[in-house]
Amino acid sequence: MEDNNLVEEYVRLVLETKLREVDITDGKATHGSDKHIADLQNRIDDLTKWRDKQRRGSEARANYARLISRLRSELKSAQRQASKKKISERQKKKK
Repeated sequence: MEDNNLVEEYVRLVLETKLREVDITDGKATHGSDKHIADLQNRIDDLTKWRDKQRRGSEARANYARLISRLRSELKSAQRQASKKKISERQKKKK
């Protein structure tokens, strides 16, 4: 019975790791890592520059705005994850 628990725990850990892995410009990173957050900020900056080159009211500008909005929400999620991780690490150090 204990072997089954170990296998289940292993599978859960592997799945959690894969789910937290994200694609970034130059490869892969963990969701909420400094590398991930920096990549999102760079992408938002680049898209903002491209959006600003478009005519107001154009479909292209609206598409860029939607992409920026989506990346900003992903950035907030990554920042929350990073905060939780830092708090967790501090609590572990206190113990």
